[in-house]
Amino acid sequence: MNFELLTYPVVVAQFFVDGLGRGVMYGLMGMGLALIFGIMGLINFAHGAFFMVGTYLMYFVAVQLGVPFPIAIIAAAVGLFCIGAVLERTLISPLRKRMGENWLVDGYVMTIGLLIMLENLALIVMGPRDHGIARLVEGRTMISGIIVTYERVVVFVVAILVVLGLAAFMRYTNIGRAIRATSEHPDAAMAMGIDIRKIYTITFALGSALIGGVGGLLLSTYPAFPTIGSDVLLKSFIVVIVGGLGNVWAAMVAGILLGLIESYAQGIAASGWQNSIIAAVVVAVLVFRPAGLFSKSVSRP
Repeated sequence: MNFELLTYPVVVAQFFVDGLGRGVMYGLMGMGLALIFGIMGLINFAHGAFFMVGTYLMYFVAVQLGVPFPIAIIAAAVGLFCIGAVLERTLISPLRKRMGENWLVDGYVMTIGLLIMLENLALIVMGPRDHGIARLVEGRTMISGIIVTYERVVVFVVAILVVLGLAAFMRYTNIGRAIRATSEHPDAAMAMGIDIRKIYTITFALGSALIGGVGGLLLSTYPAFPTIGSDVLLKSFIVVIVGGLGNVWAAMVAGILLGLIESYAQGIAASGWQNSIIAAVVVAVLVFRPAGLFSKSVSRP
């Protein structure tokens, strides 16, 4: 019996498990960015900086205060929800009111300014060193020769809960239905009496909470550091481009696809090829499906 041949299915399965774990992380990163764009039409360049703030909040609450990890992750999400709501109401909303239909370009510039401000503020306050934890959950198990860490299982379960929770929120709550109506046809939503300004604030805060909670959840993988959000922003952009601008659910599918491609590319090809392959995928999507693989057209006021 050729035992070497028997290891091939195990290796392939291990690549799949590792890629799925990565992909779920990437999908979670992209969901908040896709949500904000889908409702507001705004590309939030401060998305990675919000992730960075979430990692610091998680570190402070969990490590400095000694609060259990699940509560600390929720605290990071709640903190970013509040920060997002304040920033939208004090900076973005006045800009939108003053500039009218032409506010989006200025909105992009403003979020770039927020990115620079938050990164430098973190550098001044926290200094140029990592703050992290070794593991969110210790331990691992082996199933038929495939290694599965408990931390990846926790991330996967949280991802499922986030997707199901967001779907239930959008479908069964008045605010969720108002957000969906605004996404599908903003003018009709305003005609029906929906307060678009309030919906925009809630949407921006909710997207910020999503990425802030993900920052807390992934603290062991992405330690708190002033510029840690740069890689997260890049991954989020790729996920949103591939899945479709504004499509929240497609962000998770695209994230898993991205993770699987990276995992198999690293296992089969030489180191560094995964970035070239991902770039080729993005270019192919932009050429053949410019709006993304699962996108739909949305009119904007």
